[in-house]
Amino acid sequence: MLIHHYSPSTGEYLSSSQPDADPRNHERWLVPSSATFDAPPARTPTTWPFYRNGAWVLLPDYRGRTCYRTETGEPVEITLAGKTPDDLGLTTEPRPSLRHTWIDGAWTVPPELVEREKRDAAMAEFEQRLETARKANAGKADAYAAGLLDDEGTYYFKAWSAYQMALVSAIQADTFPDAVAWPATPAPYVPTPPAEPSAPAAPVAETAT
Repeated sequence: MLIHHYSPSTGEYLSSSQPDADPRNHERWLVPSSATFDAPPARTPTTWPFYRNGAWVLLPDYRGRTCYRTETGEPVEITLAGKTPDDLGLTTEPRPSLRHTWIDGAWTVPPELVEREKRDAAMAEFEQRLETARKANAGKADAYAAGLLDDEGTYYFKAWSAYQMALVSAIQADTFPDAVAWPATPAPYVPTPPAEPSAPAAPVAETAT
């Protein structure tokens, strides 16, 4: 025969032991306070017996398990029985990345973060393309205005200028940044073929007078 001890403050099961015989009545056993002859129920890996209102009940037990704070993702170990991770602001699921936030009971990348990252990536692409165009036309604006560029230089100056304007139009479109139609870079310059020499005029026959 065993008696089962529990915490007087929480009812948490503590241990089991043989009871002492009553020295005044050898047919009785002494049962100290916070103990009972009632055997605690078999527990599962995540439950622990608690004696409440004259009966054993199984409450959550995550002691010794690594959980994670839902506010920060920091790993912690539960040392208290009777509480679920959720009761303590914890979860058994590790935080997948710093991008994830605990939303509605799950680690989720916030939609606003996804949108911001998408826009930032598109703007970085825009800046890279714009810088390429600016380098292509660097120092040529005055030469173009003065008519000092040859045909090839004039072609590329106009083409890269138009490319920059098309880039700005791309990021001002209603579909940006979800669907971006980047303009194509200028096509290679093709010089105008030289004009073919005209055939000599046929001699005109003189008529006799």
